Amino acid sequence: MILKSFGCSFIFGSDLADAIPIPVPNEVPVASQQTWPAVLAKNLNYQYECFARPGSGNLQILEKVLNQASLSDGSELFVIGWTWIDRFDYYSANYSGIIWQDWSTILPVDSTEIAKVYYRDLHSEYQDKLTCLSYIKLAIDTLNQKNIPFVMTCLDELLFDQQWHATPAVTDLQEYIRPYIVTFEGKTFLNWSRANGYPISTALHPLEAAHLAAGEYMIKVFDKQKTNDPIQ
Repeated sequence: MILKSFGCSFIFGSDLADAIPIPVPNEVPVASQQTWPAVLAKNLNYQYECFARPGSGNLQILEKVLNQASLSDGSELFVIGWTWIDRFDYYSANYSGIIWQDWSTILPVDSTEIAKVYYRDLHSEYQDKLTCLSYIKLAIDTLNQKNIPFVMTCLDELLFDQQWHATPAVTDLQEYIRPYIVTFEGKTFLNWSRANGYPISTALHPLEAAHLAAGEYMIKVFDKQKTNDPIQ
């Protein structure tokens, strides 16, 4: 069996000692083998393959999930960590000498002109919610259709907010995907790490102790869930 992980820097393992997140020309980054998905794979005696990329948004994560699902031979467990919903992915197929950089992502912290225009003129919380919820639903439906077991988490609590920008379309999608999202004792991985006092980097990435504890926590979740059925 193979555990395939998908997500952003939190699944890739940025700021962990063995990770190499910044690629050089004609090479690919090296994901950490100390992340909680890697810990889960080791405890399950599965091979581990990481498809997460630092800084990616949810569309990029979805695309990698769908690509790998299309190649599935039934021997995989997918672990997916959905990221913050206000990241905007766009496809840029111009080869730059770094073979994995066919996607680009606009982040709220960016100071480029394109980022300024996007967040000033085009961005909205409603669109973030609607599109990201739709991405997650598509991933769930695809994995269920292909009988691929999976575990999903998310970093952004705003995904389930219903106080603002919550149309019937949004709330319906929220209720559909909510049972499939695994939490860390009711919290996101980052907030759970903070609450338990685990070391966190200056870039807000939980470090090795947090990942080890989270992996052990997820072993219990996997033992209970086993499949892609909604969490009870």
